[in-house]
Amino acid sequence: MSCKSAIYAVNQIATPVAVDGIIPLNETIRRFGQNLERSGNTITARGRGYYEVFVSVSALATAAGDVTVSLLNNGVLVPGATATETAAAAGIVNLSFPAMIRILCDCESANLSLQVTDSAVTTQNVGILVEKV
Repeated sequence: MSCKSAIYAVNQIATPVAVDGIIPLNETIRRFGQNLERSGNTITARGRGYYEVFVSVSALATAAGDVTVSLLNNGVLVPGATATETAAAAGIVNLSFPAMIRILCDCESANLSLQVTDSAVTTQNVGILVEKV
């Protein structure tokens, strides 16, 4: 498959994120095409088609236990687009996963965000790559 539009957004600043909080995306590293843009902590995809999503998160857990990061599409969990790691007390966890979303018509859009559940964390390095295929 060839890529028609892509965006790579990151947050490389240590940022506290509460349980059920949205992970901030503070910088767009690369972007081309007309279908994808970053708006605050959200990647907006516009236009009918399929979009591949690749997520990588390194975070410092504030307590021992599970840390989960999930992809949300318009505030709804994308099925299977989640990763969970168990942290030692105040330990670093690395979470990554791929996903694919579909937009059915040109009049629709998808607002993609990353949510932390199970434990509060301080993100260390976050990257999200979205490609229209």
